[in-house]
Amino acid sequence: MNAARFALLACVSFVGVTPLHAAVVEPFISEVHYDNAGADVGEFVAVTGPRGLDLSGWEIALYNGSTGLVYDVLPLGGQLNGDSGELIEAYWPATGLQNGPDAIALVSDLGVVVDFIAYEQAVTASGGVATGSTARLLPVSEGGSTPSGESLQRVGDPGDWTWVAGAATPGELNPGLQSSGNPTAIPLPTVIGLWSLGLLGWLGARGRRNGAA
Repeated sequence: MNAARFALLACVSFVGVTPLHAAVVEPFISEVHYDNAGADVGEFVAVTGPRGLDLSGWEIALYNGSTGLVYDVLPLGGQLNGDSGELIEAYWPATGLQNGPDAIALVSDLGVVVDFIAYEQAVTASGGVATGSTARLLPVSEGGSTPSGESLQRVGDPGDWTWVAGAATPGELNPGLQSSGNPTAIPLPTVIGLWSLGLLGWLGARGRRNGAA
């Protein structure tokens, strides 16, 4: 294989397997409040995702932990917009959110379960779009002594998230939640630079070949 073909093939092969931008974080359930001292107030479920994401057709499916069946559905909608950075949180009131053990599924407009969490006890869905799936059990929970105005919140970095209890921040990015993407993804400018280097190598090799002729 001559130098020109090698340079061009190396460039095309590299870019063919390299992301053109940093990895995008999938939407996820980021905050929930379902129980507090006295009569439950301000129950809600929050979803966080990349800025500009259109949630039309998405929904939150609420699962009963005793039966594994859906007991209510919260239709979502609108775009995730705001000024808090790469990730935006939106929330939906969930009056009647059961105290648990129960589960919550985030379902895309294509009917795909994107996130599925359980609180107080593991839950396996026996009906609905999440049938057969076991929700990820949160390490924290709420109860009859939880002060009103608190919530359970997802924090940390993608791939290493955890949940904590704290002051509720519906509609605001949780304190301690990081938006960094896949550290191995190569940003678009770098890919363009690699394309340029490959093209220059190919042109140089072609020029040398023509000169030799």
